[in-house]
Amino acid sequence: MEIRTVYHPHFGAGELLKTYMEGYEWEVLFESGRRFRLPAKEFSADSYTAITAPHIPEKAPPRIMLETDQFRARQTLEALRLGIVPVQDAETLTIGLEAERVTLDRALDRSRERGGDVLAVIGDYGFGKSHFIELAARRALRENFVVASASLDLVETPPGKAHKIYEALVTSLRYPDSNRRGLLPLIEKALARPAVVAEFVRLCPREFGECPLAAALTALLDCPSQSALEETVNWLSGRTKAGVQMKSCLRRPPRLYITGENARQYSYLLTGISLLATLLGYSGMAALIDESEHYSLLRAAQRERADSFFKAMIVSALGFNNGRIDPRSIPDHTRAEYPVSYTSEPHLFFLFALTESADRMPVGTWLAPSHLVRLDDRFIEKDIRAFYSTLLRYHALAYGYAPAPDRYADVANAAPGLLAQALAQHRINLRELIRGAVTTCDLLYLYPDYTPDVMIGELKAGLKV
Repeated sequence: MEIRTVYHPHFGAGELLKTYMEGYEWEVLFESGRRFRLPAKEFSADSYTAITAPHIPEKAPPRIMLETDQFRARQTLEALRLGIVPVQDAETLTIGLEAERVTLDRALDRSRERGGDVLAVIGDYGFGKSHFIELAARRALRENFVVASASLDLVETPPGKAHKIYEALVTSLRYPDSNRRGLLPLIEKALARPAVVAEFVRLCPREFGECPLAAALTALLDCPSQSALEETVNWLSGRTKAGVQMKSCLRRPPRLYITGENARQYSYLLTGISLLATLLGYSGMAALIDESEHYSLLRAAQRERADSFFKAMIVSALGFNNGRIDPRSIPDHTRAEYPVSYTSEPHLFFLFALTESADRMPVGTWLAPSHLVRLDDRFIEKDIRAFYSTLLRYHALAYGYAPAPDRYADVANAAPGLLAQALAQHRINLRELIRGAVTTCDLLYLYPDYTPDVMIGELKAGLKV
């Protein structure tokens, strides 16, 4: 077998092992011993021109089962007209992202089998960061993780306030075996198994009375009051101060710090929740944060607080010896010292998304390239063609018709190629591609006299391709 050597500007020389996506990505074993799957365009021009990917005959995309009805299909189309893929269709209507989904699945596997993992999703506006996060949530639930999600903003959940991020994550908790939300189902499940609570307390790295989770669980085991349970869960979720009913069971609750350098406390609590979920039979917890680009709008002091929280979460998920961050660089609160993680193996998967910009979070200094997922316009035509085929089926189901082959075949054949070309030339982004695809389906359905030739011509002129 011929050994083909390629050169990467960052990793150096390596042996090309395999190509993916018709040559768009290469799997390379570098001389350092590290093995990565990277976009072919990142390698030197000489390497790129010297390697000719083997021709792979294009196969018809597999027919995806649509688990929906007419009403939901219409709801899906209303969202797609805005360029948004609804959460329930995140996997069915994902365009491409084959390599990214492999990366995601591997990260979930490492989080389940080892201590945890981290992915930072980077991309411009309109290239599917929020979609990828929901895709990650659905895959995590399928892999038996509990899932916590938060979308940051400058008012309700700013990046520099760890307390508010923690509150948003914990109150959003989703479960693979229940439609209930929030922390209460997990706490109830733990209280039904006193041996789990005992093991959780045994693993506590602080005095259990000084740990909000351990102290609350221990107190609730001997507390029959439902109102006290609910108050305690609200307090643990960061939503309220300790109430009267709660204090009847837990007289001196440890303090949850709202201000100051409190990143360590909240990463500690999140890893504790993840550990508790693991002890109860789940794979761990996936903590997913969207809209991290608001970081660029923060003042210097708030950026430092945001840095502390994200660094604490990264250290917690990757472990003290597996990253580029020194845990000692994350400051303690003036009134309490917390380890950044409840345990060395919390089984925490941490994913956050941010927009590419000069003043975004310095994730390149915090994470190795293998932890970065970049979303851009590297979508090949066959992916867009598969999406368009599925879209036509949604449209036909939504409006109760059977697409006439002689009318739809020409458009279904030409439109994906034109949209792919416009995307590659940066004339549209992914959101605009989705809107344009739905518009062609609408026009074919609503205007029987609108011939496919005219539509294709107008689409080509409108996209300027």
